[in-house]
Amino acid sequence: MTTILIVEDDDSIRNNLSRLLTLEGFDILAANNGVQALEQLLAHPCDVVISDVNMPQMDGLELLRRVRADGDLASIPFMLLTALDDRASTRRGMTAGADDYLAKPFTRVELLDALDGLLRKRERLNASVQTAVTDHEERLRLAFAASLGAGQSSPGLDLSTRVVMHMPGDAAVDQVLQATVLFSDIRNFTSLADKLTSSEVAELLSVYFDRACEPILKNGGRHLKFVGDGVMTLFADSLSGSPLPAARRGISAALAMALAAHEFRSWLQHRFADRGLPPFAIGVGLHCGEVSICRIGSSHTKETTPIGDTVNVAARLETSSKELGWTVVASQAVLKSAGEGVQTGGMTALEVRGKGGYLDVAEITGLVTGDDDKLHGMASLTERAAEISAAVQINSEITARAVKGALTSALASFRSHSFKPGEQSVRLKGYRVTRKLAEGGMTAVYLAVREADGMPVVLKVLDATGKSATTNLSRFIQEYALMSKIDHPNVIRIYDQGFTDDHAYIAMEFFERGDLRRELNAGMTQVRVLQVLTQVAGALVTIHDTGIIHRDLKPENLMLRADGTVAVADFGIAKSTLVATDLALTKTHHGEIVGTPYYLSPEQAGGRAVDARADLYSLGVMMYEMLTGMRPYKAETLELLLAHHLNAPTPELPASHVRLQPLLNSLMAKKPNQRPASALELLQILNRLTS
Repeated sequence: MTTILIVEDDDSIRNNLSRLLTLEGFDILAANNGVQALEQLLAHPCDVVISDVNMPQMDGLELLRRVRADGDLASIPFMLLTALDDRASTRRGMTAGADDYLAKPFTRVELLDALDGLLRKRERLNASVQTAVTDHEERLRLAFAASLGAGQSSPGLDLSTRVVMHMPGDAAVDQVLQATVLFSDIRNFTSLADKLTSSEVAELLSVYFDRACEPILKNGGRHLKFVGDGVMTLFADSLSGSPLPAARRGISAALAMALAAHEFRSWLQHRFADRGLPPFAIGVGLHCGEVSICRIGSSHTKETTPIGDTVNVAARLETSSKELGWTVVASQAVLKSAGEGVQTGGMTALEVRGKGGYLDVAEITGLVTGDDDKLHGMASLTERAAEISAAVQINSEITARAVKGALTSALASFRSHSFKPGEQSVRLKGYRVTRKLAEGGMTAVYLAVREADGMPVVLKVLDATGKSATTNLSRFIQEYALMSKIDHPNVIRIYDQGFTDDHAYIAMEFFERGDLRRELNAGMTQVRVLQVLTQVAGALVTIHDTGIIHRDLKPENLMLRADGTVAVADFGIAKSTLVATDLALTKTHHGEIVGTPYYLSPEQAGGRAVDARADLYSLGVMMYEMLTGMRPYKAETLELLLAHHLNAPTPELPASHVRLQPLLNSLMAKKPNQRPASALELLQILNRLTS
C-alpha cells in the first residue's frame, strides 16, 4: 500500500486531506510541522510527502531541503501546498527540488491528478534505476566473459572498458576542472572469483573496498566510483580545502592503497585458507589534466561521472601496471605536479591508445612526507562513511553476480557445442577447447590447448543443476582444493579451477597414454611393477605428509605419461586429516561404502575410521593384480566381496614372484598396525628390493 505523509499545521485541512486519501486506499501519516515530519520520515520512510509551506518551527521549504540532503530520503516525491498568490514560495520550492505544487484551495480531482502524476514519476524513476543497474550488471558480465575468453598473456580486464567514458545523450556537464585521476583494479580478479561462491566474492570485495577507500577519502578523493572490482576517483584543488597539491594527494592515496592491499592479503589467506587462491594484488594508474564532470539524472537523483581523455589515460596506466610489473604507475605530469619527495623506480614510455603517441611514465615507490603533509593530509571520514559503505555493498553484490554469471554462461555453452570441423572453437581463460573426450552423469571431459604454449590439457566440467547438486559441487571443489596442495612428479598436475552455484571446472594434465589399466591387461614384468609401486609410494609420501588420504587408489586412477612414469589422479573422494571437521568425515556412515569395492581396505569395507595406511592396502591389491593379472578377491555380490576384504587370507603369488610375498602380506594385512607404518617406510622397503 502506498504511504503518504501529510504535513500541515491547519488541523481542518490536514484532517480533510487524511480522510479523502484514506477513502482512496492510501495509508496516511500526519505531522503538524516540519520537525515532526522529519522525525516520522527518519523512523518510517514513506512513498510521497505532501507539505504546506508556511508552518511553525520548521516550514515546508526547510523540510524539503532536509529531505533532499538525506541520502535515504532524497528520492521521495515531494509536493508543496502553497497559497494561490504565493508564487515566490512556489519558485523557491521547485528550485529546492520539489516535484510538484498545488495551490490552495484545490479540488479533490486536482489533488488526485497531481498525486497520480507523482506516483507515475516515481514508478518511472524506479524503473529507470532498475534498468540502469541491470544494464550495468550486463556490461560487467560481458566484460568478465571477455576476460574469461582472453589468452594467458592478456594484460587483464581493462577497467576503462567497464566505465562509460563518452558523453551520454541525456547528460550535462556540471563543471570542467583540473584534476588527478586515480584508477585501481584487482589483478586476476576472475581467477580469484572462480574459486569462491557468489556471497564470498561479494564479501571479498566489500572488505577490500572498505580498506581501499579509507586512504582515498583521507586524501580528499572525490567522485568515488566503483566499477566491478575496480575503483575510480579524482583529486582536485578546487574540490578540497587542503593546501597540498592534488597530484601529491593522489600519490599518497595510491601508495596507501598498495599497503592496504598488502595487509588485506593476510585477511584473504586466513578467511579462505585451502582454496588455492592466486596471490592478491592491485594495480594503480595516475594521470592529471582536464576532467569533465558529467551529470546524469534529475536534480535530486543525479549521478556524476568524471569523463575525458585524462580519465581514459589513467585507466590505460592502470592496465599497464601488470605488464610493467609495477603497482603504482604515474605519468610525468603527475610527478611534476606532486612536488618534492616522490620516490620512483623504473621509467618508460607507453603508447596511449587512440592518441597515436607515447606518454612518459614512472613507477611510484614512495613519498617522503613533510610537516604540511602530516598536518593537512588527513580528512574526516565520518561524513561519507554510510554513503561509501552502501555503494560498496551494492557494487560488490552486482559484481559477484556478473562474474559468476559470465562463468556459468561459458561452462554451459560447452554442453551445446558440437566441435565439428571448421566450427569456431570455444575458449575459457586461455584454453581453447578442441573436442569432447568423455561424458557421464553430470561430468564431461574435454581436450583443450593452452594458448600460451600449445600444451594439451584436460578440462573436467561439472553441471550440478540436478539432484544432489550441492554435494557433488562440494566434492568437485574439494578435489581441486586437495590436489592444489600437492607438488610431486608422480601426482597429476592441476592448472586451474573455477565454480559457480551450479557449474565447475578443473583444468588438469592430459595423459595421451591413458591410465594403467591397458598396460596391466597386457601384462607387466616384475621390474615394471616394482617401478610403478616405487613411484606411487613416493607420491603417497607427499600426499600423506600434506594431510590427505586418497581412499580410492586403483589402476584407473594411475595415469601414464609419455615417458612411462605414472601420476596419481582423481582425488574426488580424498579427505584431509588436518582440519578438525574433516576428521569425522574420514569415517563413513553405517552401510556407506566410499571407494571402489575391489580395492577397498578392510576398515573402509567395515565403515570404520581410516588413516593413511588404507591407501597402502589398496596399493597392495594393485600389486597383486599387476603381478598376476587378476584381482585378489572375487565375489558374486558386494556383501561377499566386502567380507573377503574383512576376513579372507592374502592370496599367494606365483612362484616367480615369491620373493615379494612378504611385502604383499604386509600391505594387505587386515589390521592397519600390521602394515608398513607409512608410505615412507614402504618406499624404503621398495628401494631395498630394487637395489
